[in-house]
Amino acid sequence: MKRSNIIILTLAGVGLGVTGYNRLTEAEPVNVHDTPILPPEALSPALRASLPPFVAGENVSGQIPPHNAYDPQLGYYHQPCSAWFPYPYDHYDQRWGYYRCGTWSRYHSTQAYTSTSSYYRPGLLGMGLGMALGAATTPSTAPLARNDYTRQPAGAPVHVGVPQSQASRTRSAFISRGGFGHTGGFSGFFSGS
Repeated sequence: MKRSNIIILTLAGVGLGVTGYNRLTEAEPVNVHDTPILPPEALSPALRASLPPFVAGENVSGQIPPHNAYDPQLGYYHQPCSAWFPYPYDHYDQRWGYYRCGTWSRYHSTQAYTSTSSYYRPGLLGMGLGMALGAATTPSTAPLARNDYTRQPAGAPVHVGVPQSQASRTRSAFISRGGFGHTGGFSGFFSGS
């Protein structure tokens, strides 16, 4: 091989390494929760259709995402606890029940609560404890007397979540900066409804 071809190939390899050719792209889900983020395609059709359209901006922490907003790097936004989780709010798994704010309940929520709801208790839900405590925090969750979980089921994944205040920093750690001057692009989900 000629010396000029070796130089060209070497420069091409360096160029690809510098521009981030093999870096993670925005469309790929990441593992920020110690559990893979469940993509919308894996959800039931009804739950998938209920996901709101959402496009994450440069400062997602400064945004007010709608309840169950999806972002491939953060997961699903649970408005009652103002955090992002790998599964949507009220996602059902037959082994453990209904998922809300990082924990599981035997009962389906009859209502998605906003942070302005009189049933929202940031001191409990923000810590991921509200769903296991019963009706004192949300009327849709059965009280302990109706046999809801006092402890989470064995083997059930429990998550702390990514607080909304940390979302921009967490998300930026996984967004590709590849290419000369490229700072990322579209990231979001549209349910089509």
